Amino acid sequence: MSKKKSEVSRGKILSSAERLFAANGYHGTTVSQIVNEAGLTQAAFYLYFKSKEEILNEIFCIFEEQLVHFVEAGRQIRQKSSSEVEEYLFQSYIDLFKLFGANKNVTKIVFNEGSKGEELRSRIVKQIHANMVQNQSLGIIRSEVDTELFAELLVASIERIVVRYGMDEEGGYSAEALGGSLGGIVCHGVLNKM
Repeated sequence: MSKKKSEVSRGKILSSAERLFAANGYHGTTVSQIVNEAGLTQAAFYLYFKSKEEILNEIFCIFEEQLVHFVEAGRQIRQKSSSEVEEYLFQSYIDLFKLFGANKNVTKIVFNEGSKGEELRSRIVKQIHANMVQNQSLGIIRSEVDTELFAELLVASIERIVVRYGMDEEGGYSAEALGGSLGGIVCHGVLNKM
């Protein structure tokens, strides 16, 4: 089998698994359903993957690699001038919502797949918290902010926004609107200055 044909078949299996896991859940999807949708045989499946769990692990791994840039945004703020920080944060949130929108099936899997999704979420919260603690020590974040709680709130907000609005096929809110609104709340809050 040629390398190109092998890559195409493997890609078909991954794409089919993504669609089916998103629609039916990981536990509600069988290897037979995956290969049927991919137009391949079970023998072909086992050429590329040892199990259905291996596919799920790969989906999470690829998605986590894509998220690294956004999780690291807090660390990269240190390299920005004070006049660049706000624009950088706004653009980071916009780009994050674009990533979720471009990977709707994977995003749905990550947010709905129990312990594996929770493990990823927990790692993201810990990294954001660590970045915020460092930024707080540098005076970028106010000293009274509970950075651990804020990291949890930020991730929970993003997760809920994506589930509620970012996955909307009927137009909903754009990545720019979602990211801009979240950036505005993070940077300025919602109360008028008294």
